[in-house]
Amino acid sequence: MIYVKATKHLTGVTIQGDLDDFNDLVSAIYRMTGTSEEVGDLYEGVKNRLLGLCYDIRHAYMGDRDIVLKDNVLGSNIKEEFGIHECNQNIYYSVNILYPEAIFLALAVPDMFVYSKGYYGKRDQYNQEYKMINSYSNYFKDKALLSLLSSSIYQSLEEVIGSDEFNKLYSLINKENPDYVDYVTLYIDQCNLDLIKTQIVQRKDKLIDITRNFIKNNKEYKNIEKRIKAYAHKHQISIDQIEDVNIEYPEVIEW
Repeated sequence: MIYVKATKHLTGVTIQGDLDDFNDLVSAIYRMTGTSEEVGDLYEGVKNRLLGLCYDIRHAYMGDRDIVLKDNVLGSNIKEEFGIHECNQNIYYSVNILYPEAIFLALAVPDMFVYSKGYYGKRDQYNQEYKMINSYSNYFKDKALLSLLSSSIYQSLEEVIGSDEFNKLYSLINKENPDYVDYVTLYIDQCNLDLIKTQIVQRKDKLIDITRNFIKNNKEYKNIEKRIKAYAHKHQISIDQIEDVNIEYPEVIEW
């Protein structure tokens, strides 16, 4: 099972899971994001951010991130019964992502579920046996796994900001019913940097503001969206092909 908790300085969240947890999550992300050639690219920004998380998770279980050892709950009598020896701890892999990034995924990924359903129930036309390569049963599994990830991120946020503030944000979601089609995700980078620059004692309030702005687009986002989409239209490129040279992350992040 995937676990999500806030980092010490509220810079981000730590996502933990065992090898099977992370393997299942990576497979779900790959299937749910599909390819832009199949259906389109209305959620290209969301998919790219989700694939960015996938990249970190893959590196986590390759040993390029952190691991956590946790005591298992097997009693000595059970170990003796099944002949298990020298097995006192389980390995959990661990990866950190910035909090605005996590909050955006929690909000936006469920929004693309119906759209991504078009990636499922297809057969491989290049396979001689014409096998099903992505069945609908996978869709239900993948949706459940990514919903669990989103809900775990929400739970971590509630633990930081408190239930009263979280309930206000949840009410705002129901009121605004936001969608993330053609979302200009450069704004997420701006929010990531803003949080990093915010004093630790002020990060709780900052996270509330950032979440609210993801739900109900503020003036800053609208200005960025207008500028990016105008540039994309002028040069006949996708908004997700545009990079902001002014965005530069610090080499070391204090989690």
